[in-house]
Order: sequence, then C-alpha cells, then structure tokens
Amino acid sequence: MRSIKFKIALLFLFASLAAFGQTEEEIKEIQKSTNVDVLRKMGEEFRIKYELKRKKLLQLAKIHGWPVSIDLPDGRKKELIDVTSDMKPLYQEPLNAGSSKMMGADKLYTGGSLGLNVNGESMTAAIFENDIRATHEAFEGRVLYMDTIPRIVDSHTTHTAGTIAASGQFQSGKARGIAPKSNVHIYASNYTGVMNRIAAVASNGLLASNHSYYESGDYNDVAHDIDAVMYNAPYYLSVWSGGNRTYYDVNAQWKNGISVAAVEQVNTYTGPSSVVGMYIPGGTWATTPGPSDDGRIKPDISAKGVNVYSTSAYVSGTGSTVPSSNSYAAGDGTSFASPAIVGSILLLQQHFTNINSRFMRGATMKALIANSAKEAGPNPGPDVTFGWGLMDVEKAANTITNNGGKSLISEDKILSGYSYSREIVADGSEPLVATISWTDPAGPIRANNDPAPVLVNDLDLRLSANSTTYFPWKLDWSNGKTSARANPALQGDNNRDNIEKVEIPNPIAGQVYTLTVNHKGSIGPGQNFSIVVTGLKECVATRNIVSPVNSFASVTEQASSAITLSNTLDSNAHAIYHAGEEVVMTTGFTATRDSQFRGYVAGCTNDYAARLRPVERAVVTYPMPVSDENTSELPENAVYPNPGTGLFRVKLNGIPSGKVEVVATDGKAIFNKSFKKQPEMEVDIKNSTPGIYILRVVSDQNVLTKKIVKK
Repeated sequence: MRSIKFKIALLFLFASLAAFGQTEEEIKEIQKSTNVDVLRKMGEEFRIKYELKRKKLLQLAKIHGWPVSIDLPDGRKKELIDVTSDMKPLYQEPLNAGSSKMMGADKLYTGGSLGLNVNGESMTAAIFENDIRATHEAFEGRVLYMDTIPRIVDSHTTHTAGTIAASGQFQSGKARGIAPKSNVHIYASNYTGVMNRIAAVASNGLLASNHSYYESGDYNDVAHDIDAVMYNAPYYLSVWSGGNRTYYDVNAQWKNGISVAAVEQVNTYTGPSSVVGMYIPGGTWATTPGPSDDGRIKPDISAKGVNVYSTSAYVSGTGSTVPSSNSYAAGDGTSFASPAIVGSILLLQQHFTNINSRFMRGATMKALIANSAKEAGPNPGPDVTFGWGLMDVEKAANTITNNGGKSLISEDKILSGYSYSREIVADGSEPLVATISWTDPAGPIRANNDPAPVLVNDLDLRLSANSTTYFPWKLDWSNGKTSARANPALQGDNNRDNIEKVEIPNPIAGQVYTLTVNHKGSIGPGQNFSIVVTGLKECVATRNIVSPVNSFASVTEQASSAITLSNTLDSNAHAIYHAGEEVVMTTGFTATRDSQFRGYVAGCTNDYAARLRPVERAVVTYPMPVSDENTSELPENAVYPNPGTGLFRVKLNGIPSGKVEVVATDGKAIFNKSFKKQPEMEVDIKNSTPGIYILRVVSDQNVLTKKIVKK
C-alpha cells in the first residue's frame, strides 16, 4: 500500500525556472543576493583611498630613490604598489591543451565522455591587468577591453586570457583554453583603480576574475577590501596566482578567494606522487609556499603552470615587439595556473545552471573544488605546497550531476545560537568526504607575519556515528609557519580556516552518519555556508529523519520504501521528502509558519540521463578593429555633455560609416546603432543605471572609444 501520512498539512509546490546562462535575467538574480549599493559606495571609497595611498607612495619613492617602474628582460614591467612594514618597496609583477586534459575539463566539452556539451558559451570571466591582443585569431572576437586609453597590449595578459578562453580551432588544439567558447573582459589594473573596478564589476553579477600578479603576502588593507567585496557579492570568486618565489610569503592571503599553485604536466594520475610542483632551475623559482600568516591553508588548489602553451600578443621570441594576431608561446609560472582555475569555474557554473537554473555561490564553488581535488604531496590532507591538491574538473562535474543521489550540494544559513545537522548514508565503495565553506566578513588588518587569526565567524564541521566523531583537516600550527611547513596536516578543531573538510577513507556501507555544523561565539546576523558531500549511497530503503531543518536551509531526502519524520522545520526552511511506499509524519514533526515543505510518494527518482540533456547557449562575440593598434580614444569634446543625465551626442565627422555602441561594465551593449555619412548621433541611455560606460565608435578602419558617465 502506497500512502502518505501526516498530522500537519503544509504543502508548497516548488517551481523550476528555465535554464539559461549569464543573461540579463540571470545577472539580476545574482544581484538579488548582492549588496549592489554597498559595493558601489565601496568602489568610490576605494578610489579615493588608493589614490591618496598612491600619492603618499610616490612621495616615499622620491625620498628613498625607489624606481616606480622596473623593466623586466622579457619586456614586461613590475610596478611599485606598496611598502612593507619595515619600509621596503613592494612591487607588483606578473607571475608567469595539456591543462584541460590534466584536470578532466575536456570530458565536459561537446563530444566529451560526460556528454555535457559544456564549453563556456555565454559565460564571462574578468581579468584585471594590462590590455590584450583582442584581435588574436584564437579569441574569435570573444574578448573585450573594458577601459579606454591608455592601452598597453601585453603578451602576459594575452597568454592568461588564452588559458581561459582560446579556441581549440588553431595549432591543432594545443593552445585551447579551459573554457574555449567563453568570454573575457579586461579591466586596467593600475594601482589606484583596480579595487574600485573590482567592486563595480562584482556588483554586476561577475562570477570569477583572474589576477596573475603578486599583490600581498599579508592580511593588509588590500586583503581586507577584497574579502569585503566578496562578502557583499556572494556569487563572486576572486582567483589569484600563488607566487613564484620561495622566499616570499604566499600571494593573496584573503580568506574568501582562491590562491593557486603551479605544477608540472600530469599525464596519468596514479596517486599523490604523480603531482610534481613547479621548479625552475636556479633554486628560488617555484610556487611560493604557504601558509598564510595566521596559519590558514594556502595555496588553495593546484593546476598546470609549467610549459603552458597559449596565445601571444607579439611574434614569438623574448622581448619581441612585432605585433601578431596568430602567434603562440609557452610560459611557466603560477600566472598560467590561476586562469586554468578560472576557466574551470566557468565550465562548472555553466553545468550547474544547466541543471539547477541558477549559479552557485562563490563559497559553494570553493567547497566543490576542495572536495573533489586529487590528493597531492607526501602526506594525506592539505599542505602548504599544493593546497587541497590537484584540480579535478571531471569529478567536480560528476558531483554536480549526481547531486541528490551519490552526492550532496547544499547552500544553507546558520543563525547565532543555532546548529545545523542532517543524516547522510555512506555508500561504502569510496571515501565519505564532506566539505563546508563560507564567505567570511572581512577580518582585521594585520601587520606582516602577525599570527593572530583573521577569521570572523568560526563554523565547525563534524561527522559522527557510533560514538565516534570525525574532525576536519587543519595545518600543524604548534610552532607557527615552521611546523605548518615541516609537518603533515592534522585532524582536529580548526579555528583559522573558513573552509573545513572531513574525510572518512573507509566508511561502513549503509552506515548513517550525522553531519553537524556548529559555531563558536556570536556570528552576528548569521552566516551563509555551503556543503558538498560525496561518497553517499544513492538510494536507501528506509530513512528516519530526526535532524531539524534550520531557517534558510534546504534539504531533499529520498528512500525506496519509507521515510519517517520526527524533525522540525524552522521559519523559511525548505524541505522535500519522498519515498516509494510512504512518508510518515510522526509525533514531534513540526513545520513552522513560513517554512516550505513537500512530501509525496515516489521512489528514488533522480534521472541523471535527463540532466545530461544539452542546453543550447549562444557564443557571444564583439565587433573588433582590424588590429589592436587601430584602437584609439575619441577627442575630449567628441562626446557631450559628459557627464550627462542619459542623452549624449557623439561627433562623427570624418567617419564615413559604422556603428555606435555603449557597453556597460559587465560587457553588455546597452546601445547599438548604425550610421552612414552623418556628422553626429544622439545616444540615449536614460533608462540605464547611473555609472560609468564605454562608448565605442566601430568602423571598418578602427575603433574609437570614450568613457562616459551617466549621472
């Protein structure tokens, strides 16, 4: 007999949205969870703050005789960006198809073994650096420079962008990027402007950005500000190269982003020893080791960073200044490992939204990356060389596909004074692995080498069964950095990281484990967190659910025969329970007002075949000049009034025909109109949000640009 028995009838149907990529509608959905006004205000504060800081820095440079810019032998430059606590100059310098195969990203492509047809279509990453050779054949018109003059076309930027998005149609596919049909937007990274640009772009639904340069080896004001941006833009994940010098502190010590280590090509992974860290003869050029000053696990993840073949802005050859739109080169360094992670994020976000009609939070992506990483290093667990291990895009994609069956991906919230728990059942054929991650509020600014924790909200993950409790990994901080670097990772209470991973190598098949998330102290208005679990039994006969579903948490449980409920659903909790014979709500089951609950009779119904159905997405391209050298700035008075309230006029004298377009900071064209033999054109963007836009006049001869401000 098939039945559903209940004492409380509070049933709400869950609606499903149509799947789409980073369309205007999806950006608006992301912005609903983004503190847009806070980020825009923050961006203006950053502009003023860093302009003042730059002014003081230039004064110090003059007093001490520090060069503001240093030319490197290969034609690149490193720029003065700060001073250390002991008054030494700090310079920002670039950190220079095997990557996709090594991580299993190629399994997601059209024709790949996973059958997903995921190539990065209509997915966009940002790069904050110099300008790019946008006309390079491998970009196929899918990249866009989002600033106006001055422009410095740079091979380093061109190479990193190619690692993300280069087409596989050239060089026999050897230079193919990780997300070969994606888009890349380039933003100038001059010192005074990068932070306010990051805040502005993050407010417009950005999912991931790449930063292939050294910025900070401590938790300084830059680290604080980047964490603040990600906290207010919870879907955004900032990815940084980990550094190439063994005598530096690891780059990018912010809590919420990802720092990437570089490793050699792994042709066949057979175990941790297959992963070899980058080492360039000379003794000092290798991935900068962690941990962070306060003992957090850094770097976070590893990817190929040796002999990475990608696009070049100039004819191949050290220091070449001959422009080229069809040249390629190999490069070494964490610079070329971090964009591989960014490309992977685009693919995984695309696959996730194909199934779920929404994107993952940045913390969810970070948990997914750590949970699915291949073990690297001489000891189990994380370390200061490889982080959580080698990026495994294929396993991460399968975790997304199997969510609700063999795996679990959940985004929840814990309130101060509450705890979160749920029962999970181990399959027993593979390790049971659970990871939580949360986007923590910005921590207190620290001096260099200050070991005090910068964690604000300290959550704790545990698995338990049969009176045994399993703890997360943490670095050995008994003797600070010395023990963290010399000794294997430990399992115990972690009060430093905002990501925690528990592993049970040999779980008991069919054993019910309780997953618990608690917190220490006060966590203010509450803390969003994400859970990823793998190694679950896909379908069990019976389930007894006793764990409460907290406010803002979401759960789905299934059984082939029966589910018995005696738990509580708090306000704004979401729960779905279904079983093949009956769902029984016994004494104690309570669904409070404003919770959403659905119980129905149906067995284990995960239809993974249906999830693999291809979702069509357009490949987005932009109009390109004949060459990047044919891009210049419109004269000062060519656009007026500027700033304006939304009606602008642009002078077109001397340009026989073409089109005028206005591009927003997210790359979306909000105005597009052709012209032929007319002296001026009116540009109407009255209905657009106040802010900064790029006006482009595109003709057969060149592209003319101008930054305009709508008040």
